[in-house]
Order: sequence, then structure tokens, then C-alpha cells
Amino acid sequence: MVTRNPYLLLGVDYGCEPDAARRSFARAARRIRRAGTDRISTEDLTWALHEIQNNHADPSNEVDTYRVPADPRVFAPAGEGFFAPAPTPLTRRTETTPSDVDTLTAGLADDVDLLLAEVLPHVVRFDYGYQTPEGTEL
Repeated sequence: MVTRNPYLLLGVDYGCEPDAARRSFARAARRIRRAGTDRISTEDLTWALHEIQNNHADPSNEVDTYRVPADPRVFAPAGEGFFAPAPTPLTRRTETTPSDVDTLTAGLADDVDLLLAEVLPHVVRFDYGYQTPEGTEL
């Protein structure tokens, strides 16, 4: 019997799909890198992902893995209170200059231009609805 549980290491439900395990692996790896802890390593997470992806048995028939339900909603506060205070807006400490506005506007214009260049060829099509003099119908 394995002493560590791959589902607990990745924080996913027992018998989850490999895609859900990969997404959870990415989140857990980021969390470990930020925390700088040595209790769980990236190698442990890689092992857990490998175990989940290569588990081809029916999860309802297995009894060798200890099952703990992993509910991500537990970590989201249900409302406001002492442990989940409401956000408080901070007062602005800087002034907006005209160069800031120009930089933002130029960046947005470039983004809109790229977006339109990608989308418009697929959206705009002129349909005559009849044969053209060239003998083609668009």
C-alpha cells in the first residue's frame, strides 16, 4: 500500500479526470514555488500526476487508496465576517499624467487593431444574393 495519496497531493477528487489533475498540478506547483517549502516538492507532484494519469482501473472498484473528498469551495468564504472582511478601497496616492493616458490609449488602440485584424476576415462577407456580371455568386 502506498503511504502517500496522489489525490491529496494535487487536491483533486478521487477518480478525477486526467485533465483536472493536470490543471491542479499547475496550481499546486505554483503554490509550492511561491511558498518555498521543502515538505512537498515538485517531484512529489509529478509522481502524483503520473499516478493519476496512469490509473486505468475503475475508481469505484479500488480499495487500496484512502479517499478524502476534495472540495475547493471550502476555501472560498461564504460571506463577509470576521475571517472574511469586506474589501476596503484605498485612496489614490498618485496623479494621472497626460503621458499615462496617451500610453494607455496607444496600447488599447494597438490591441483593438490586432483584434479587428483577426476577427473581421471571418465576420464580414458581402453577399450579393444573385449572379454577378462575371458569372459568379458570392
